Amino acid sequence: MVHLSLLSATAGLLAAASSLVGATPVPSHQNEQPRAHIIPFVSKHAAARRSENYSSADVVKRDLDRIQRRNQVADSMKRSGAEKFHMKRLAAALEPYDINTLRKARTKRQSYAADPLVNSGDALYYGNINIGTPAQVTTIDFDTGSSDLIVPSVDCANCTGPFFDPSKSTSFVTTNQPFATAFGDGSTANGVLSTETVSIGSIGIQNQPFAVITQASVGFDGPNAGLMGLAFPTIAQTGATPWFMNLANQGALASNVVSFYLSRQGADGSELCVGCIDSTKFTGEPEYFPLTPGNSSQMYWDIVTQGFTYNNNLVTQPMTATIDSGTSRIYLPPSQAAALYATIPGAQAAADGTHFTFPCANAGSIGAIGMAFSPNTVFNINPNQFVGVFDEASGLCAGAVLSSGNEDGKALVGDAFMSSYYSIFDYGNMRIGFAQAV
Repeated sequence: MVHLSLLSATAGLLAAASSLVGATPVPSHQNEQPRAHIIPFVSKHAAARRSENYSSADVVKRDLDRIQRRNQVADSMKRSGAEKFHMKRLAAALEPYDINTLRKARTKRQSYAADPLVNSGDALYYGNINIGTPAQVTTIDFDTGSSDLIVPSVDCANCTGPFFDPSKSTSFVTTNQPFATAFGDGSTANGVLSTETVSIGSIGIQNQPFAVITQASVGFDGPNAGLMGLAFPTIAQTGATPWFMNLANQGALASNVVSFYLSRQGADGSELCVGCIDSTKFTGEPEYFPLTPGNSSQMYWDIVTQGFTYNNNLVTQPMTATIDSGTSRIYLPPSQAAALYATIPGAQAAADGTHFTFPCANAGSIGAIGMAFSPNTVFNINPNQFVGVFDEASGLCAGAVLSSGNEDGKALVGDAFMSSYYSIFDYGNMRIGFAQAV
């Protein structure tokens, strides 16, 4: 995170953000940008865990499918008129609860849980949930870009385990209402809407609606078994309030936040904190930014960015940024991605229409790539998370910022950014916070 003064900008950008005013001096260690270390975007051990053919191209394809699916869901919600959710007035709109302080939760009912996450090659992060009575453990991708809880049953042939066995739970109730979802790559998943007791650590909720998947096409797989959406009810295909927001609405959390620490380069230590933050995972104080639109029509965890920066100078137009833990890379409208890469020596659009490539020999000389979320602060991306090998034979590398293919004024900001910054999704105050990750 860098506080700065904007020295130069185009006339168009001056209209949007005429200057970035220096707030405080920048500590010297924050000014020193580490040199880029060229690594594959997906490590070999992660590839072996998922499938023999899992590659960087698979990761990008999955991300692009998510973009397509996100647009389809948003369009569907607008057509149906189901654009609003009931915003419960939360009595506990407090500052996030730090698990490293001595402050106790306000009541015995209020709690929190820190859930370790597995880093799958910096491309996917997943952890455990307990479901059923007695509890069965399954693995989940905690996704701030969707709103449904989807868990594969023991009968699902093309799914990944650990599976949930409804016959072994005394709290399972099925509605017999069919559930079906499809993805941009053509893969599908079908099942039934049900309710069940779902918990992480010591916090849980009874009768949580979810989709138990009984049939899936080939391609509906991954290192994790299921998906827990942490976005807003307006986009829930199940029509249910997401698990985390159910807990918050019932006053069960020490603070109404969910936060992520995503490790880098396959390291251990990634963590999801439900109802809490973990100050051992970041340095300095978090800086918060309000959600847009910030009302009952909220669908995603969206905030406004003044634009992307190169060496702390704005080089793109302002955009709406969706902070999405379920997306691996960062996706910009084609014109904005091109504007960013125009600052990088030797960069050009790849034939796939999505990546931008540059000679790996130039990687060490690339300046700081970042995002501005306020008029005075730039959040630079760790260089190790930006550069990856694209074509080893030709000596080409690619950046973690890609073209979304849509000139919609929206940026989809995934793990390539979140791994540089501890990310706090504050439902109680309708905002997102970032602090420098350790």
